[in-house]
Amino acid sequence: MAIIHDDFGRRRFLSQAVMGFGLLFGMGTLGLRFLQFLIPSPTPKRYEAVLIGAESRVPVGDAVPMDLGGQKIMVLRTNDGVVAFSRRCTDLGCLVSWSKEREQFVCPCHQGVFDKTGRNIAGPPPRPLDRFEVVKRGGQLYVNIQSS
Repeated sequence: MAIIHDDFGRRRFLSQAVMGFGLLFGMGTLGLRFLQFLIPSPTPKRYEAVLIGAESRVPVGDAVPMDLGGQKIMVLRTNDGVVAFSRRCTDLGCLVSWSKEREQFVCPCHQGVFDKTGRNIAGPPPRPLDRFEVVKRGGQLYVNIQSS
């Protein structure tokens, strides 16, 4: 009888040890994945220069809406040069339009207003419009947009 009882005790111990190790390993793996979710590895942003045409394509004081690589942008030409902004309002993502008379970007959703530098000046938008770099090469304008 003592041998049977001793065998049962070892089996039970080994069974619980294997189950405990499996549980510990599983929880450790789950914890590691959770940390990876909380602290994602930074992926470098890649930018692509997209040709938008000659500077004369955009009249001074006016803005031209464009769709470049899935990015809806507004290219504005002022006396200071050419700038490009995302057309997505920083409040709800509605598409802003340019008011030449007011020299402002206006959002139709909640009457958000941005000045010609993209800065939010009225309404609910919490921050300025996203800005894209414009580069002039050989009389042609390029906009650097983020590529996927």
